[in-house]
Amino acid sequence: MRVHTLMLVAFTLAGSSLVSAQSPLVITGQGARPFGGRVVGDAATGSIHCDHGYVEWQIPQTPRRLPLVMVHASSTKTWDTTFDGRDGFRQIFLRRGFPVYLTDLPRTGRAGQGCAPTSYAPRPDNDQAWFTIWRLGLWLPGDATPDFYPGVQFSRDPRALDEFFRIQYPEFNAPENEQVETDALAALLNEVGPSVLLTHSSTGIRGWITALKTSNVAGIVSYEPGDVVLPESEMPPPIPRADGMRIAPGRPVPMAEFLKLTRMPVQIVWGDYIPVQLDPGNIGPRLTLDSRRINVVRARLMVDAINRHGGRAVNVMLPDLGIRGNTHFPMLDLNNVKIADLLSDFLKDRGLDRR
Repeated sequence: MRVHTLMLVAFTLAGSSLVSAQSPLVITGQGARPFGGRVVGDAATGSIHCDHGYVEWQIPQTPRRLPLVMVHASSTKTWDTTFDGRDGFRQIFLRRGFPVYLTDLPRTGRAGQGCAPTSYAPRPDNDQAWFTIWRLGLWLPGDATPDFYPGVQFSRDPRALDEFFRIQYPEFNAPENEQVETDALAALLNEVGPSVLLTHSSTGIRGWITALKTSNVAGIVSYEPGDVVLPESEMPPPIPRADGMRIAPGRPVPMAEFLKLTRMPVQIVWGDYIPVQLDPGNIGPRLTLDSRRINVVRARLMVDAINRHGGRAVNVMLPDLGIRGNTHFPMLDLNNVKIADLLSDFLKDRGLDRR
């Protein structure tokens, strides 16, 4: 088999070095292809191949038995090179011996050919809104410049922030999209075999649903998931939000389906600057902060339910470990090697780091 050597060396962009020289990254195989999907119509009258995903993969020398399947929400960048040009999770875990599969789910990114129509309207305050939503700091209406949180683990290089604003593309979160995407992801896992699923943000719910559709999810590590699943016979009451709304604690699923999540190790990871208690001041542009607090409550409810029924799940608050300053993208932050070490420890402790 031909061996490809990828050398990451120091380079200069706009007169400033962004990446330090590293040892060669040696891989023995790589590729990319669509997965899943369906065909609408027929060859005689017209047809379209659609609702497939797209995956690219790299296999290192002496690979671990279980690959990492990395599923992003609104940008492939999530698992790739950081905003300031350092190794992201893909490169870090290739260096640690894991085969890595990086996916675009149906109707996103390189898998944008959907079977159903979609629409997109640009948000005029996109930069300001996402700066706050992703917890780099606060950028409130009327402020000409953003206010970074003290100690935030995000580069202050203006080019990093410029890239941060440009990496997003539309994601569609209707229930239909979730089913289309998880059908395709389950098909990929059935082809690849047992794998550890890494999810982030809105793909958190996709990970839980996928684990109900295939037996090839060996474990799930979810970074700041937007929603969870809970046994329909054990649903807690709605959770109060700062604006007076009461939010569902999760998605109800039949107990027999929920119990599938007890068969695999689960870790959920949260960054910094998330309120611990309901604060009536977190409304308007700050409502996103209280929504993130609710997501943590949901995650704890699901972890408790998994463990109550014999599973092995853990909810990790990085500040509780003394790891501070992380945004909604801990895998891209300045301390992402610490976050990667935490993942490596989990994989080893749960028997998912196999030669």
